[in-house]
Amino acid sequence: MRIYLELLEIGEGEGDFIRIDVTEWSERDIAEAIALLREHARVYSSYVLQKHCCYHDEGGSCVIEPL
Repeated sequence: MRIYLELLEIGEGEGDFIRIDVTEWSERDIAEAIALLREHARVYSSYVLQKHCCYHDEGGSCVIEPL
């Protein structure tokens, strides 16, 4: 399983998309990355911040958790 943090800008046209692979990160580092992504997202009028657990390598489906 791979774990990603994803920030998606919502709007007209193609928005920003940031994906960070945090699979082997500590919980503290993940929390800090989430805080930094939220700070960055303040420039967007609308966005989605989510945790993406990817099970494709094991033949499974992804699980998305909105943050």
